[in-house]
Amino acid sequence: MIATFRISEDDYADAMRLFARPTPLRWALLAAIGLLLLLGALIGGPGLWPAAVGGMVGMAIVLLATRLLTPAMARRHYRKYKAMQAEFQAELLETGLRLASPHGDGTVVWENVLKWRQNDRFVLIYPMPRLYHIVPKSIASQGFDLQGLTQRLERYVGPPF
Repeated sequence: MIATFRISEDDYADAMRLFARPTPLRWALLAAIGLLLLLGALIGGPGLWPAAVGGMVGMAIVLLATRLLTPAMARRHYRKYKAMQAEFQAELLETGLRLASPHGDGTVVWENVLKWRQNDRFVLIYPMPRLYHIVPKSIASQGFDLQGLTQRLERYVGPPF
């Protein structure tokens, strides 16, 4: 079954939010750094307090700025990325996922998928650590086998991260 879809600017920004969502490992790393900074502020003495507090404030600013700037940057990128605004086709094959647009056609074979993640609106399929294909879950309404896609991804790639 071939399904057609378009990625809107809102879709692109929401998919970028999903892409940028920290993994549990990153959350653990951020928590560990925050805890070390807090311990430094509490028991480090007056010489270490400014640096520890500055580190905590800086970390909070970076996290907040990233959260606020990601959607704006994604929208800007979408407007400049004309090929993303075209109509796409998706077809689930035994060997992979065929994606086609007026600008190109190719199959993402399961062996070349590094990882994947999903939320209630999208499945992101990563052939590289920072490059992903967006598959909107709304194409299931056209008869696309979305459950088959996620089952094959789990079988050939592993669980979503």
